Amino acid sequence: PIPIDTPILIETPILVEIKDDKNVPMRLIPAGEFTMGNENGDAESRPVSLIYVDTFYIDKYEVTNEMYGACVSAGECRMPKKSGSATRASYYNNPAFSNYPVIYVDWNMAKTYCEWRGARLPTEAEWEKAARGSADQRAYPWGDKFDCSFANHSGCVGDTAPVNQYNEGQSPYGVYGMSGNVWEWTSSLFSFYPYSSTDGREDLSASGNRIARGGSWNIFG
Repeated sequence: PIPIDTPILIETPILVEIKDDKNVPMRLIPAGEFTMGNENGDAESRPVSLIYVDTFYIDKYEVTNEMYGACVSAGECRMPKKSGSATRASYYNNPAFSNYPVIYVDWNMAKTYCEWRGARLPTEAEWEKAARGSADQRAYPWGDKFDCSFANHSGCVGDTAPVNQYNEGQSPYGVYGMSGNVWEWTSSLFSFYPYSSTDGREDLSASGNRIARGGSWNIFG
């Protein structure tokens, strides 16, 4: 989620981190152009284009069972549609998995959670910039090399993993889990590239399929 109100900044020499009023750490993604798309990818990711996005913040980690549970306890969010995971009969309400990503949450449920946080879902362009950075056209948030030390993909864990487990897999802005573990909702309706925020895909009241990005623990690459 991206905060609507800007909290106090905590600066490091390279990265900027904040905490919102729910004490959730977030990373600054600076304004500017980045390369969106992949000419070697499928039709949905072509053509490559330069896209400008304004400054925004995005969660440092995927939304955890604990944080989503706080929204449920506040009476704002609905319970996940299932309480287990692929290999665990007890997952959502199990304290052993409080720092694991919440699953079985649809787009409207994710949107509600963000609004409870005083925030919103990122656009697909914002998500891709937070994952890729602006300096190159890297294949993954950490670069071009791929193995289980960077992210939780197929053949690595066989289920979800803690949201802070993969230090080597951070994006250029210090965001975790932007490849693998669980799919992440964006605000955007499905539409072919090049991305445009003014072509109707960011109409939150429109019907259609919304974009999830990042892959999951049972997807390779």
